[in-house]
Amino acid sequence: MGATDHGRSSFDAITSIEAVGEHVFYDLHVPVWNNYLAHGIVNHNSGKTHAFCLKALWLSDVFPKNRGVIFRSVAKELRATTMATFYKLCPQRAYAKRNDQEGLLTFKNGSEVLFLHLENPDIQGIIRGLEINWFFGDQAEEDPEHMETIFDLLLGRIPRWDVAEVPTWVMAQHTLGTGQPWPYMNPRTQKPMPPAYAMLACNPDTELHWIYRRFHPESADHQRVYRAQGYRLFEIHTAENIYLPEANKQALLGHDDAFVQRNYYVKWGYAEGTIHEIPALAILDGSLELLDYFQHACTLHRFLDHGDTSPTCCLWLAVDRDGNLFWYREYYQPNALISTHRANITALSEGERYDQSQADPSIFYKEMQKRGGRWSISDEYLDVVELPRTTAIAWTAADNNELGTRNRINEYLRVDPERIHPVTKTRGSPQMFFVKANPGYPQGCFHCIAQTRSQKRVKIGTDLGKGVFSDERDPNITDHAYDPLRYGVASRPTRMRVSRKPDPGSFFGQQQRLATWQRSQMGRR
Repeated sequence: MGATDHGRSSFDAITSIEAVGEHVFYDLHVPVWNNYLAHGIVNHNSGKTHAFCLKALWLSDVFPKNRGVIFRSVAKELRATTMATFYKLCPQRAYAKRNDQEGLLTFKNGSEVLFLHLENPDIQGIIRGLEINWFFGDQAEEDPEHMETIFDLLLGRIPRWDVAEVPTWVMAQHTLGTGQPWPYMNPRTQKPMPPAYAMLACNPDTELHWIYRRFHPESADHQRVYRAQGYRLFEIHTAENIYLPEANKQALLGHDDAFVQRNYYVKWGYAEGTIHEIPALAILDGSLELLDYFQHACTLHRFLDHGDTSPTCCLWLAVDRDGNLFWYREYYQPNALISTHRANITALSEGERYDQSQADPSIFYKEMQKRGGRWSISDEYLDVVELPRTTAIAWTAADNNELGTRNRINEYLRVDPERIHPVTKTRGSPQMFFVKANPGYPQGCFHCIAQTRSQKRVKIGTDLGKGVFSDERDPNITDHAYDPLRYGVASRPTRMRVSRKPDPGSFFGQQQRLATWQRSQMGRR
């Protein structure tokens, strides 16, 4: 298929058909258009730039006087890769004017494509003045903070360009295929408009990345907000690209495991230079029965990372008689007063006794003046004069030795083939577990899991194509829920030596009664 100057697509005649055997075939489409609308697509080495450039050409060719934007973070890479791919696909006969200096392409049918890069200091001002109907961001995982801002700005500029035309044959095909009239109309003039497309192509990154949070179906933000807004994600890993030479695939597989998981198998949470890998065996589904076990058969501990405007996070830890660590509860709240944190943490802690309650050492620095003396954040948590005595919490200073704690965390997360899993009772288990939040157990861990997976070292160079990293942790990765985990592991929490007697009416109390009865029946036999 090629683009023409008549606002229609042209087709070449088939000259021959050759049998090539059976192969896996993927057809992702919507009726009439035989294509797919993706507010986001995530893949690697699967021709994503090629596919979206074809989409841009289709939008420019089928809808005369249409207007869109193709953008990328770095100007050099925009010209060398994205624009190069676009012009390789776009026949010269289709456009009337090409100005690479200004990044503007004008088609013979009046459609325009504007190429932008984020290195332009005036980029936000340029976007605020645009009226467009579609955009495509290539390698959108780059420069995440800036890229998210640009994405949101561009979302606000579509569909604005009402000069674009919708050919009658397009509307007729739509009605013939769906039985419905053309759905895209200008709300003011009721003039038919082209469909609006917001498209991104990227490679996987951490679970804290804005693209994961908005587009990934397992993201809590996606489930809560963005799914209803139409955000969609498609993942295609490299092995499914039948056009990529085998030598290229083997070269990708020759990198470190985190690179392979991220860039070959399209798995999120495997950052370059990642510090911790959480095995699937370490994730437990939260339940009231599991909580009952922690409360009656484990020692309990609390660890706090306080933030003034940034999130305050408190994690609860249970340790059983075998030394297994269970992070079973998470409190994560930004922009709240200490009185609010005190009340919430106290409510979540009701009925539990703790061997330790430790917090970030920085909250013990006496920096603020109160009642004529030096005052600290820890004093505020303990204050009973101006705040209720029932919510007072006495924290002690945690060990903030990060380098010494990292290895211990990884030792706890390592799957020991001889260790018995405390829940499944099968061989092969880590020693540290995260009780995941779910609708039936809403106070389980979420941010703690994502932030622990996302921590990575600072990259300082490459050696034979592989990254070289320093011991320093990347300061740009959010760690409000990771720090309490570090404090807990560094505290060397005590394990339960003698199980606390369960409440007779609890799940474990009934389980104990059943076991006692079964033993008595065995004795009679």
